[in-house]
Amino acid sequence: MGDITGYNKLLSTLTFYLRYFGAFIIIAETVYLLYSNKKAFLKETFANLFSGVIAVVTQMFVKAYIIFDLHMRVYNNVSLFKMEVGWHTFVLGFFMFTFIQYATHYFNHKVRLFWCLHEVHHSAIHMNATTGIRTSVFDVISLDIFYLLMPLFGVHPIVYLLLYTVSKFWGTVIHVNEKIINKIPLLENVITTPSNHHIHHARNPQYIDKNFGEVVPWYDMLFKTYAKENEPPVYGTLSVQKEITFWESQVHEFRKLKKDVSNADNLKDKINYFFKPPGWQPSQ
Repeated sequence: MGDITGYNKLLSTLTFYLRYFGAFIIIAETVYLLYSNKKAFLKETFANLFSGVIAVVTQMFVKAYIIFDLHMRVYNNVSLFKMEVGWHTFVLGFFMFTFIQYATHYFNHKVRLFWCLHEVHHSAIHMNATTGIRTSVFDVISLDIFYLLMPLFGVHPIVYLLLYTVSKFWGTVIHVNEKIINKIPLLENVITTPSNHHIHHARNPQYIDKNFGEVVPWYDMLFKTYAKENEPPVYGTLSVQKEITFWESQVHEFRKLKKDVSNADNLKDKINYFFKPPGWQPSQ
């Protein structure tokens, strides 16, 4: 394995600048939206920011273990082979990272237990950069474990860390309000733009469960889950169409799941409620 000192320095530099640039985007956009619309999303913005801060604190140690320790353990001890860190590793790593991102995002929508966690992010009825950090405080690991496939197949953890860092920053950009940035001409089919991702947050019938890609839209196009914006998106979910409090956003889907499981007639149906798609009923 070659010297990765340069990549570690690059990671440190990217982490430093993208973290503060992301914070600047959130602050600048919030100030602009509050100035242009005095009634804008105050309750929701608080819920977004509070859930983001809490999630960072609750996930920090576990995420750090997964990223800095477990990835390295897999790479050093059980990887099927090891590749030198270079442009070819980043190309392979990029395709693996973005596919795993697409697949795990898809299952977050199609498995009800994971939807109870992920729905927190979708329960916002406004679109702005703070929505990007609105997440479940209980989502400590969930499907992130699948990223261990990267070191298993010989991709050095530094590649994952660099891709993860850039992806998190881009995740802030694609949530920016449509009044500030929406479609990006010539890039709509190349990368995930704000317009692409705004659709993913919409409850318009034609937009539901579309555009799972958070960095590129290629897998959506391949697996027929891609949609273009042909009417303004209406944000929220089928069950959340008004601003809700921080705690309500965290637990309301679990409450509905608990009610369905309690009312189920048999063990099979109880289990199915956890793992079937949201909205599943025993008669289906």
